[in-house]
Amino acid sequence: MKVSGIICEYNPLHNGHVHHIRQTRANGATHIVGVMSGNFVQRGDTAILNKFDRAKLAVNAGVDLVIELPVAFSAASAELFATGAVSILHNLGIVDELSFGSSCGDQECLELLAEASMSTTEHYRDRIRDRMRDGDSYPAAVWEIVRQRYGNKVAGMMLDPNNVLAIEYMKAMYKLDAKFKPFTIQRQCVLHDSLTPKEMYASASFIRKSIMDGDPSYLDYIPRYTAQLLTRRIREGRTADVRRLERPMLYRIRNITPEELMELPDVNQSLQNRILAAKNASSWEELLAAVKTKCYTMSRIRRILMAALIGIHREDQKYYPPYARVIAFNERGMELLSAAKKKSSIQIGTSLAKLSETSRPAESFVRLEERASNVYGLAVEDMFSAEQDFRAKIVPEVF
Repeated sequence: MKVSGIICEYNPLHNGHVHHIRQTRANGATHIVGVMSGNFVQRGDTAILNKFDRAKLAVNAGVDLVIELPVAFSAASAELFATGAVSILHNLGIVDELSFGSSCGDQECLELLAEASMSTTEHYRDRIRDRMRDGDSYPAAVWEIVRQRYGNKVAGMMLDPNNVLAIEYMKAMYKLDAKFKPFTIQRQCVLHDSLTPKEMYASASFIRKSIMDGDPSYLDYIPRYTAQLLTRRIREGRTADVRRLERPMLYRIRNITPEELMELPDVNQSLQNRILAAKNASSWEELLAAVKTKCYTMSRIRRILMAALIGIHREDQKYYPPYARVIAFNERGMELLSAAKKKSSIQIGTSLAKLSETSRPAESFVRLEERASNVYGLAVEDMFSAEQDFRAKIVPEVF
């Protein structure tokens, strides 16, 4: 048995994801376990399909076992997103390799990029702070110092959006002393956020935009089973749109206190002041525009605002995920579960209610998932509550 781990969002699952899964199999993986974002994703947005739908699509595409990445990490910075997911794979005790995409498609290249990032953030903190005081965002400050130390070529590869998460996965593996090996696949044709398709591939950003615009061209870049489920969910009013959270978001920000703001992840004094100054904004776009500056990326601001709405505190990110919540599996996934239950250092289960009883941190994480599910239910035309999350029946998928 060779077990490969994949960290994913599948928002939604498209041809590039299928290529990645197939290449992972071609590299010798007999079993694949995926750690997948729940209903909220890393850019501080809602997933277009709920986590159970996306998990089923993942199994259909060839993933054998899908574990949910808790919202405290799925809607977090790239570093925390990677750390949370890698910690789950590490603690399962059965994973042999971590498979992920990158632009360079070369392990030695990624090792150099990870070393450059870790060395720079560890030894040049004062210079990073100085650049941020001069107006750079944190990523821009780190990048500029890497460029000065390692040259334009290395810095250029680090700036490539298709390498960002790959670098963070490598760093998380070093940090956690993970025993599995990295295996990287060169991403196909399009950049991470590109709105221009190429050949049979398009980015998830392009596909989501096409869906929102009512443009059916996205159907050329997703598998048949993804198309069938998306078409059905659109017809049923069961796709999510973050714009439906505008009023609850504005209400939350208008009533938030300075103390509550400082408890949120990634908030500093400057951001606290900017958000408080913009608290009477009359639209989601106006709020984002009022807070945005050169120093702060839009993704960071969206994550902070989403954390305020859900109730994610920086304290919630001090613990690694205390359990592995299974949300889809097939027959090979049952073999993985059997092996993991003998070796895992964290609890494994399908029921949030039962997992909440295993430890104090687990109870805290489950309460956070409950709040997140209640918020996500408001982003869907056919609204629902967290009751769906607690009553979900997770059974083997057969296709």
